[in-house]
Amino acid sequence: MSQEASKLEIKAGAIEKKGGLLEGFTPNRITLLRILLLPLPCALLFLEGHMAKLFSLGLGSLLGFTDYVDGVLARKQKRITPLGRMLDPVADKIFITIVYLTLVYLGYFPFAPVALLLSREILVALLRSWFPEETKVVNLARWKTALQMTLAGVAIGVSLINKEYLKIIEYALWGLVLFSFLSALPYIYRVRRALLRTQIESMLFAKSLLSLAFNLSLLMVFPLSGKLFFIIQIALSFYFFRKGLARTSPLHAQEESLLIMALLSALILEALYREALFYSLLLILGFSLYRDGAKSFKLIWEILRRK
Repeated sequence: MSQEASKLEIKAGAIEKKGGLLEGFTPNRITLLRILLLPLPCALLFLEGHMAKLFSLGLGSLLGFTDYVDGVLARKQKRITPLGRMLDPVADKIFITIVYLTLVYLGYFPFAPVALLLSREILVALLRSWFPEETKVVNLARWKTALQMTLAGVAIGVSLINKEYLKIIEYALWGLVLFSFLSALPYIYRVRRALLRTQIESMLFAKSLLSLAFNLSLLMVFPLSGKLFFIIQIALSFYFFRKGLARTSPLHAQEESLLIMALLSALILEALYREALFYSLLLILGFSLYRDGAKSFKLIWEILRRK
């Protein structure tokens, strides 16, 4: 054997000992990649051309496929961790929120069924922040997520043929809404049982409901957001990230300040009197970056640093 071949063999052995060529691609990093690269396929849809849509569909499908890859890799590398279990559903919720609201803005989907579907995700995120053990992902929810991703891809594919056919997709979307709420029933049942065993302070419970109302209100005023629609996507994404990784419970609920009530009031008043949103959304963006953004970016950095 030549000296050069021997060196290559030694290097190959060293790589194998470290875990192979996939050593740097940990499951949590792949999950984060699904979140961080998500704006790219969404941005391509704004170009409207057939090639742009094809690239968007291909890239979006590839990112959606990582939802399967990270699980397989976690089992192969024996890296199934509590953080990974929490991060995966968070990434799924952010994926669906960004993609579906973009499709609403571009006219692929009607707003009403998407609002109901995302309301379910907001509610489950809150329940999971209370009782993470009782709300571990069930198989029915995994199927729900797969169907949500698939329907988004089908809608983009159908638009390549004839955008008028999206009317047919709307019926499937309503069916998916029903299935999504059915998939939430196991969580609601388990949380209800946990609530019966837990003493919850009424003030902390009210503050949690205030957070829920705030984010549901953000979702409901989406049609009035205009070109600032992305602010609502960002705020909801931070909400999912914070709630999903907070490791909180009803007895240790995060404090919600009076500022949330002020922002909620400003949002509703501007929607009622101007029938459009601008100033309140800018305030919400600043507040979201201040309250949730810094914590989210810190968590992302910590996940990227972990081996």
